[in-house]
Parts: sequence; C-alpha cells; structure tokens
Amino acid sequence: MTKSNGTATRLGTFLDSHRPYWWPCGLLILVFYASASAQIACVNCTPDPTRGGGQPDLTDERLHQDVVPQSTLLRQELVTSNALRAPEKAQRAVQKAARAIQDNQSSVAERELSRALQLYPDYALALTLRALMNMAQKPSDATADLDHAIRVDPSYGLPYAMLASIYNDVERFDDALPLVLRAVHFLPSAWQVHFELARTLFGRRQTEEALKEVTGAIQRVASDQTASHEGRAALHFLRGRILIDQHEFAAAKLEFQMTVSEEPQGTFGQKSSQIIAKLESVANP
Repeated sequence: MTKSNGTATRLGTFLDSHRPYWWPCGLLILVFYASASAQIACVNCTPDPTRGGGQPDLTDERLHQDVVPQSTLLRQELVTSNALRAPEKAQRAVQKAARAIQDNQSSVAERELSRALQLYPDYALALTLRALMNMAQKPSDATADLDHAIRVDPSYGLPYAMLASIYNDVERFDDALPLVLRAVHFLPSAWQVHFELARTLFGRRQTEEALKEVTGAIQRVASDQTASHEGRAALHFLRGRILIDQHEFAAAKLEFQMTVSEEPQGTFGQKSSQIIAKLESVANP
C-alpha cells in the first residue's frame, strides 16, 4: 500500500465514523430557500396596500435587476403562468407567508399558506413555501408538495432543486440527479443549484464531475453579495471532501482552512478543524 492510499484509508475510516456531518447542508439549504422564496413572492405578488409601494410591471426587462439586483437565482427565476393565474388574495397571502418565514413566525406562515391554497390549490409557489417549512421535520409532506408544484408548474425551477436536496439528504442520489439537472436548466448561474448538483455527483462517486461543479459554484458565489458565510463555508467544505477522495490532501487542507476562515464557530468550521487535525496526524504518524 502506498503512503497516499494508506492516508486515504485512515481518513476514510475517520470520515465514515462521523458520516452525519459530511452532509450538514439542511440548514444551509433552508436559509437559502427561505430568502429566495420570500423575494420571489414579493416580485410575483400584488403588493400589500398596508405596506405601500406600487405593483411592479412583470413585463419590464429591468424587473429582476431593479427589485433583486444581487441574487443570481432570482435574476433567472421566471414569473410563470401558474403564478400569474393566482388570485390577488392568494398572492397577498403568499407574500405575507414569505415574510413570516423570514421572521420565524411559523404559525403565521402556515395560516397564510393554507389561505392561499384554499383559494388556489395548484399555486406552485405556495406549495413550494409550504414544502420549505416541512423539509426538515416532515420530508414526506414536503416531497408531496414539491411533486405537486412540479406537476402543475413544470417551468418553475425552485421545486426541482429543493426535491433534489431532500433526496440528497437521504442518499437517493439517482433520484436526485434528473431533478437537479432540471434545476440547472432553469437556473444555470445559481451557485446554490450547482452546489446541489455537486452533492449528487459526489454521492454517485462521479468525483471529477462533482469537483468541477463545486469549483464552478465557488467561482459564482464570489460575485453574490447575498451569500452567507455559512454558504461559502459549505462550498469549501464539500470541495475539500471531494479532494480527499482524489488523494489531493494538501489542496483539501487548504479548502478546510478556508472553511474555518469563513465560519470558525459553525458546524462546517468545527468539523473542518477536526479534519485538518486528522490530516496532520496521518501525515505525521
């Protein structure tokens, strides 16, 4: 056995013993989708008259640049015919629900989403937001809502990415692949979607392709002023994990160091510190 293979074997044993931490992406995905969905809701909805402001012209080419200039996902997410068919009261209910999600007011969000779906049962955005709220604790309910959203609004990209994320979390990588590829089709420049594709490919042991995707996502996130430290840390963490599988230990260590730099006290940062220590111990037994 070569030194490189021996190092990889010892690291593999260490990583497998801590497996739950190698996909600690649920919170990251929830934070991203909460922000993205809320902003999409505000773009698509008739504004709440109690909050002031005029209704945006949905045909204006500047719409996504003016309303949400920094989000790579929102610049691409189209206002679909399904959303435009929603009754005004349903749109307002979704807008209130999206704001409530951002403010951690789950009971308000649930009430408003129920109201929206009573008025328009096939409202893909409302179904997607309800799935968002259920992804962590009720994944089967979230899956049903996302399947419904995709069926009634197949050109809406967000549900594909969310459903792929759920499947990635339970290691159903073959089921995740066609979904995340559809998400990439609708949202080709969104770093979050390429991150999800990298997770899928890595789970399928397509490490070269996974490395390409996560590297591209890191390049894209550099220009996203809305990206959180946690999001950036997740990208470097995943890239480091892939590099370990490729026996690129020095490069992997740099990625984990960047993860710690981005989020020293968070889950990604703490686990990266453990991996760095293990890398150093196996390199110098």
